[in-house]
Amino acid sequence: MYPFPVFLFLTILCLLGSTADAIGVNWGTMSSHPLPPPKVVELLKSNEVSKVKLFDADPLVLQALSGSNIVVTLGIPNSMLKTLNSSRKAAESWVHDNVTRYFSHGGAGVRIEYVAVGDEPFLQSYGDQFHPFVIGAAMNIQAALTKANLAGEVKVVVPCSFDTFVSESGRPSKGHFRTDLNKTMIELLTFLSKHHSSFFVTISPFISFQQNKNISLDFSLFKENAHHHNDSLRTYKNSFDLSYDTLVSALSKIGFPEIDIVVARIGWPTDGAANATSSIAETFMKGLIDHLHSKTGTPLRPRNPPIETFIFSLLDEDHRSITSGNFERHWGVFTFDGQAKYHFNFGQGTKNLVNSQFVEYLAPKWCVVNNNKDLSNASASALDACSTSDCTALSPGGSCSNISWPGNISYAFNSYYQQNDQRADSCDFGGLGLITTVDPSVDTCRFFVELQTSYSTSAHEAYIFPRIILLLACLFSCLLGFKW
Repeated sequence: MYPFPVFLFLTILCLLGSTADAIGVNWGTMSSHPLPPPKVVELLKSNEVSKVKLFDADPLVLQALSGSNIVVTLGIPNSMLKTLNSSRKAAESWVHDNVTRYFSHGGAGVRIEYVAVGDEPFLQSYGDQFHPFVIGAAMNIQAALTKANLAGEVKVVVPCSFDTFVSESGRPSKGHFRTDLNKTMIELLTFLSKHHSSFFVTISPFISFQQNKNISLDFSLFKENAHHHNDSLRTYKNSFDLSYDTLVSALSKIGFPEIDIVVARIGWPTDGAANATSSIAETFMKGLIDHLHSKTGTPLRPRNPPIETFIFSLLDEDHRSITSGNFERHWGVFTFDGQAKYHFNFGQGTKNLVNSQFVEYLAPKWCVVNNNKDLSNASASALDACSTSDCTALSPGGSCSNISWPGNISYAFNSYYQQNDQRADSCDFGGLGLITTVDPSVDTCRFFVELQTSYSTSAHEAYIFPRIILLLACLFSCLLGFKW
């Protein structure tokens, strides 16, 4: 339905030689119509992906991963940290239900390598919402793993956000942890060192480029002609090294200069903002993988690159929070339906990327605006539609930002229509909507048809219901940000 010529993921996720297992991928499930877990596991296996990082412990996902031989990082959502901090029994129950039950002892089961406590719980925008509970939760999960005789095989980690460490001058040598986190970071790193765990962190060249006028696009994309940044006698040729060494300096300042680093999240979005395109993402990915494959490391850690790197992300997710930007729903190397967005060729050893096969869609129908009606109130209807569906491609710089009125109205109507499983009443809009079998997609602006999926089972709905409630505020932000 959405074919692309591709040469991508094997190169992104499988480096040559001894580093072949050092690249993994984040698999998030914040989607209204997620690709069924067995299909996603097929996608991972067909592209020889060896490691995957999850943001929760969805039983349907773990069942699909069982026996796959894919190495897994399990996630604990931030919403559980307070309970796990205060209750050792709750931690033991979580480990029993999500680790012991699925753990592979050399046979069938899930190859669980890490338990990630929280999802960037120190993000500055969260304030103290999760911060006070992280260390206690991590300690209780560690104790529960020890009680289950799994502490020697499963490591506890805490994924830290890109804004955990800073350098006001922009020089890596001046890097330090945020002052509000200094005590907590010492506690965390003491815990990690004691249990021989790694420091998990997000590196985000895209957000650094957005927020820092001194970071150029070429510098972010590993371009050879990019203007270099100097720090005393050290020269920085790309944004990744600059951020990475800022972290290394921060770690050194509190007494942990040698701790292993895992880049838990890194990528480049393809929609929802200026410079978030498939072609730019392709350039970034190629530069990143070339850099990691070279094993040159960084000026502060020469020939010592991160021990593992997890690409963010496998698939687009239309229910991700857009608080930090509409691009948040477009990090996927694959579209929501498992089709590659871009390709590049590393030359020797490259193979074709395998798209998801035999994907089941809803009927080839779309909802568009009826041009024979009075459209004076159409914009208000579109705003309503976008408050509960994904219209981020209409953002300035987005793939659909250039379609004119009333084409953007049609895009909003169709997003709502697909979100609601193509129910006839979801294309009403007070008589302004019209169902058509003619694809209204224009140039790069794709009017999608949603997946036909049975993944929204009662068990899964019960699992994600609290998270949907938390997302409603973010979805309604579209009302304020919608522009024509």
